[in-house]
Amino acid sequence: MINKKWFTPVRFSHLTSHAAVGSILRDQNDWLMRVKDTRSWSANNMLQLHAVERAKQHLRIHQKLLLPPLAEFDESVNLRIHGTTIPTERFPSWMKCNQCNQLFYEPWRANEIAIDEQINCQACKEGILEQVTWCATSSFGDLLNVPWHKICHRNNNKNNNRNNKKRCTPNIRESRLKIVSGKQGRKIIECLKCGSTANFEQADFKEHGHFQVKEKVRVSQEEKGITYTVMEVNDPRAYSPVNERALVIPPESNIDRNSLKYKLELNSQLINEIKGATRELQRKRLIKRATNTLKCTKDELIAALNDEATTADSSNIEIIAGDMLGDEYLALTTPEDFPEGADFITRHLTDDWAKFIDDLKGAPELQTAARLVNQLVAVDRLRVIEVFKGFSRAASDIEEHKPVPVVPPDLVNEADWLPAIELFGEGIFFTLDDEKIKEWESNQLLRQRASTIEQRYQNSDIILPDEAIPSPRFIMLHTLAHILIRELESTAGYPAASLQERIYCSPADGMTGILIYTAVADVAGSLGGIIELARPDRFLRLFDAALRQADWCSLDPVCGEMEGQGPAWLNRAACHACALVPDTACSYNNVFLDRVFIKGNSASGIPSLIDVLRRADG
Repeated sequence: MINKKWFTPVRFSHLTSHAAVGSILRDQNDWLMRVKDTRSWSANNMLQLHAVERAKQHLRIHQKLLLPPLAEFDESVNLRIHGTTIPTERFPSWMKCNQCNQLFYEPWRANEIAIDEQINCQACKEGILEQVTWCATSSFGDLLNVPWHKICHRNNNKNNNRNNKKRCTPNIRESRLKIVSGKQGRKIIECLKCGSTANFEQADFKEHGHFQVKEKVRVSQEEKGITYTVMEVNDPRAYSPVNERALVIPPESNIDRNSLKYKLELNSQLINEIKGATRELQRKRLIKRATNTLKCTKDELIAALNDEATTADSSNIEIIAGDMLGDEYLALTTPEDFPEGADFITRHLTDDWAKFIDDLKGAPELQTAARLVNQLVAVDRLRVIEVFKGFSRAASDIEEHKPVPVVPPDLVNEADWLPAIELFGEGIFFTLDDEKIKEWESNQLLRQRASTIEQRYQNSDIILPDEAIPSPRFIMLHTLAHILIRELESTAGYPAASLQERIYCSPADGMTGILIYTAVADVAGSLGGIIELARPDRFLRLFDAALRQADWCSLDPVCGEMEGQGPAWLNRAACHACALVPDTACSYNNVFLDRVFIKGNSASGIPSLIDVLRRADG
């Protein structure tokens, strides 16, 4: 194939999820590609995220956070690319003829054709070669091309033609393997030379060492062999990104991006060179360069360098790692005057909400539902940091109840940085009356129902964040958040996949809140559609509609009476018709959902939220 680079555009926000390091994606020329690890990225041309120390400590990250490289396509100048691209490689390396089904290894190397042209089969002369869609993965995150010859002849050639006395040896330069359909539609690999055949779907084989395609990452001395499993490239087990999110909250979010302090942080390398200069002439030249770069005077720069406060990072803030949601909850519930340009801006509408409820007349049901909401906050602007920590794959030998190992973005876990993106958007935050919720969750029948889900979770292979505890409070908040997302999709016009949930649930700390927000990496700002719904009159209609939607599902009574559904039966009255949302919108794998925790079940004696409120008001 003609040696020429080609480029495929990918959304910025996908580079920490399904198009991140190790993923297999299809490019614009219909090739399957593997995104290469960060050791091959141009880190020197990547920007570092600043004012994120609090988020890093909460996420237990000590590395720097760098934005993925950005390249722009210029059609006006000979179709040139400006900036830095992320390298990929063609994978799988095998291709199959769509007529004779024979396999060829990297046939593009012997064909002088353009990248977007098709490759003709050299065996039958009639077919077109297409990439096979099969790969081999291990439960240690490894990835290989399928060793077709090894699998086909794994039974020591016992199926060979008896007249062929020679052992069949592999030869990737000679086409002698083909894929055919066997009994019951199962795929079979067949050797045209010796006649050996074997089923390869979900087949296992051993390799000594850990590989990422052609690169041996490390050799395991303790293990006799690593088990690899053959699966399709789009199998969910073939790739699972591991990423985490955190809100940037005050004081870090209050930084003025136009201030000299912030500019100094962005140009930390230049500032360190000035501080480390040993000769006066060198120092003067660096200062002159810095004043031109930072658009400031020499006196302003010297004053900033001498002021410890300008170079002190927010890492001096006392932070308890892991208490991220508690800090976010405090920031969301505490009124504050925000500086212009802050990355976190809230408007507290609780007083307006209380007045609006008191003025409601002739709508006792609405008043009852409204009194469940304690605080109402419009989040006019928020900044979310999403960090890509690595990826995992799985094979058939994964031990039960044992977490799947995570492969770091650089494969060898030696880099001092991680890829991360920053998302900007808006949202609605509200809290429920903690005293009323305590009365509601004290019901023994509710606790027993939640205990059933908790037991199933303990017996499952599913791993969720630590805060996801299937208590009555959490299941209720999570289900309510999902129904609100579905309501927002029709009310605000946002696709459900573009919305995110954040659940604040801790009976010990009195946390009973939900944040629904939208945040994207491609634009800095928001459309205002969600925060408009934070107005008391519009939010009441939204909240009431969500409570009514929880009462009924188009698949009732089946959905409402299910003993269990979803992964590991971790949902009960929740299905695609009522409470499930796109995976991108849910932080907890679409589990721990049950509408009964909102609507109740009179036949079982389980009270609804509204029943508890009516008793409290009565």
